[in-house]
Amino acid sequence: MRIADGLKIDLKAPVGGFVKDVPIKYGVLIVVPNYSAPEGQVVSCTYRGLFDGPIKPGDSPLFRGEPAYFDDGVFTKVEPTGNGAVTAPIGLFIDNGVLLTGVMLELNTSG
Repeated sequence: MRIADGLKIDLKAPVGGFVKDVPIKYGVLIVVPNYSAPEGQVVSCTYRGLFDGPIKPGDSPLFRGEPAYFDDGVFTKVEPTGNGAVTAPIGLFIDNGVLLTGVMLELNTSG
């Protein structure tokens, strides 16, 4: 899944654990675990770098720098809506992947 190395951080796996190469919202940061691990195990996770997915089915990004969002475990070009939706872009679509920029997210609590 990872196209190019980015910045990494060691994190304790949350309830349900980590699955290798599956992006997850960890507090206010989107991370991609470098390997699968059960709850409580410390794992190196990438929070900045270029990834090839997963992209929401039906999305057809042009990969020309348009904003990328994160919704229910997938990257999408459509800004999510609803209660608890992450409305800040987490990166951008470029080079046939998603460039995670390591931004901290805010939750939309008005939905």
